[in-house]
Amino acid sequence: MDSYKMMLADMPEALDYWEGQLQAAAPESLRMLFEAVDDSPFALVDWVEGLRTLNDWLAGRGLELKGVEAQIGYVCCSAEAAGAAGQMSHLPALVADFLEVYGCERAVKK
Repeated sequence: MDSYKMMLADMPEALDYWEGQLQAAAPESLRMLFEAVDDSPFALVDWVEGLRTLNDWLAGRGLELKGVEAQIGYVCCSAEAAGAAGQMSHLPALVADFLEVYGCERAVKK
């Protein structure tokens, strides 16, 4: 996992999120994340920042989306909804836009 930390080293907030939220995730969850990264035009740091954007939005509303896999799924939907235009966008901004328009219906109160 040290190689992933190196990829995120220039983004302290992304690295903090990786170490605090993702590093200890189940192997299946990490595999899902890495597959999503591989299948998209976005880098790992974009995905970590997108997940952080989602979690910041949820926390600001006293909500949570249980499970890393559900969170990855939400970011995936945000990326896919942007379609080809998403390749020219910033994934965390796409997530923020998606949250603004659609919210997160699967989120529950903490």
